[in-house]
Amino acid sequence: MTPIKRSAFSKEGKWFRGNIHAHSTVSDGAVAPDKQAEDYCAQGYDFLALTDHNVMPTHAELSRDDFLMLPGWERDIPYGTTKCIHLVGLFPENTPDEAFIRRERGNPDTMSMQDLVDEMKSEGQFVVLAHPVWSRMEPEEIRALKGIDAIEVFNTGTERLCHAGHAEIHWDMLLREGRHVLGIACDDTHGKTARSDRFAGWVMVNAPKLERGAILDALRSGNYYSTMGPQLHDVTIEDGMVHVACTACSEIHVVTYPPRGKAHYAGEHPLTEIDYPLKGGERYVRVECIDENGCTAWSNPIYLDA
Repeated sequence: MTPIKRSAFSKEGKWFRGNIHAHSTVSDGAVAPDKQAEDYCAQGYDFLALTDHNVMPTHAELSRDDFLMLPGWERDIPYGTTKCIHLVGLFPENTPDEAFIRRERGNPDTMSMQDLVDEMKSEGQFVVLAHPVWSRMEPEEIRALKGIDAIEVFNTGTERLCHAGHAEIHWDMLLREGRHVLGIACDDTHGKTARSDRFAGWVMVNAPKLERGAILDALRSGNYYSTMGPQLHDVTIEDGMVHVACTACSEIHVVTYPPRGKAHYAGEHPLTEIDYPLKGGERYVRVECIDENGCTAWSNPIYLDA
């Protein structure tokens, strides 16, 4: 029998660095769109989505041969002064055109959370649940949402604003229920924190080329990893063994369910790879690698119940 090999991402294409949640002066950001594009390009990013609140300019004029703007927006429903739901949507190819922009949509003031997800998904958007900790969403509210593609596992802006940027516990909550939900690290730039909220969380996407369709296809299929700095070289399961290879890290965590995974810690020398034997019965496996500065890289789940 041929051994079954499963990987968290492909390595057949090219690697592209991008941020899919950012704001500009078009809504409540502090930096103009052209400056955002210029700065992210200068920092070595290959693509950027300016996801301003409830507006959908494409910013296509800011794209270059070596830098791609992904059209998107952030839609939100407030529930008082401290509670809300925010959803990032990246638009499919050929939108937004004039017909798409002028399409009649529901009023967020009268829509439910699920109504908003359903409307965005009906338009072919890649839908990400943004900063659920900052939004003060309850676990049952997150669990009730159907159809989201991903959840922000790390959000720079909300982490640096009020230590509300990590959502690993909510991600695992969904994965434990058998939901196939991806993880996203992003910046969510507003420029209103005491410390910069740019260039600290991003996705590394493996795609054949730097084109909108190719990047979106890779995001939808989970062919990427999220990071604050560490690089993931390999996350593979073969013959019941999880193999992880990364840049030098102090910790490598294998997260599984229902049997528990294992935490690996560096000794005299940093960790660059580990092997972990599965116990049997795992429904999914994901990996977190943490470097000496406390920066994390997250793989997407490898599903073993499919």
